[in-house]
Amino acid sequence: MTSGHQIAHGLASPRPLRVAPVTKAAFEPFGWLVETGEAGRDANNGTARRHDIHAHAAADVRPGSRFVTSIFEAREQPPTTAIAMLERHVNSVQLIMPLSGAGHMVSVSQSNADGTPDLSTLTAFSFSAAQGMIYRRGLWHHPIMATGADARFLVQSWQDGSAADCEILAIATRTLAPGA
Repeated sequence: MTSGHQIAHGLASPRPLRVAPVTKAAFEPFGWLVETGEAGRDANNGTARRHDIHAHAAADVRPGSRFVTSIFEAREQPPTTAIAMLERHVNSVQLIMPLSGAGHMVSVSQSNADGTPDLSTLTAFSFSAAQGMIYRRGLWHHPIMATGADARFLVQSWQDGSAADCEILAIATRTLAPGA
């Protein structure tokens, strides 16, 4: 982990970060939207519907790492919560899928050439309780923010137990503003 005491890009922004409903196209630069729907195919002798979301390439797996599956229990956050940090998993994609709750918010940012967050790309999305995501490898994002109710999430990533599994960086405080 990097120091959580570093600040990327100075003082708090006076402009709130608008939270927009997520769409597949809007989220594509940051990763893959995970949801069911009309896509998919029959499975299990016709008793289920299979939805393949993302096939992990060999490049998604760091040598010496193991596939870790966790359950996170997140407390409800107010929709106008301020964010003051981002994290990234430079060596792994990361799946986050709600198991319960009323919805969640996601704040994401691309990287600059030096690996720091490009805060000009900082974007916030609202997700329903039936939508999750897979973050691209190395994507800067804020931790899980449950909205409307406490929630549980299935989280999966490749980890080796070292500090390289998760980098954390303080950023200039941004208040979230629901609605696009």
